[in-house]
Amino acid sequence: MSIENEVRLLRGKLNGAQKNRMRKLFDMMYQPSELAEEIRFNVRQVYRVYIPNGLPHERDDRRHIWINGLAFKKWIEETYKKVHLKPDQGYCRTCNKAVKLINTEIKTTKLGDTDYLLGECSYCGRRIPRIIKNRRG
Repeated sequence: MSIENEVRLLRGKLNGAQKNRMRKLFDMMYQPSELAEEIRFNVRQVYRVYIPNGLPHERDDRRHIWINGLAFKKWIEETYKKVHLKPDQGYCRTCNKAVKLINTEIKTTKLGDTDYLLGECSYCGRRIPRIIKNRRG
């Protein structure tokens, strides 16, 4: 996958509220504007990100795009899988991938309720925190 396609794909990630709204989609055909209104994202995202990256859709005899709600949900879940990290990894927001942490140290927040690992990205050097233990009650 080229860097341009990776960047385009990253722009299509949904936030938590949008993922919750996506669960309420029905097994029916939606126009891109209806889908965007239902999940609350910009309709241009469908045309610029999802369709070029392989979103299953149909066109009617007037060339209008129709997207099945359950197929959209399944495609989003397969395309934007959750990243599972190993104990020595963190997620670098500059590199947009899971990376091995170097120069790590364990720190505690000022309130003393959270321990976290602070390390550096092995590619770009960005400081990356990763929560280890949360003792909030």
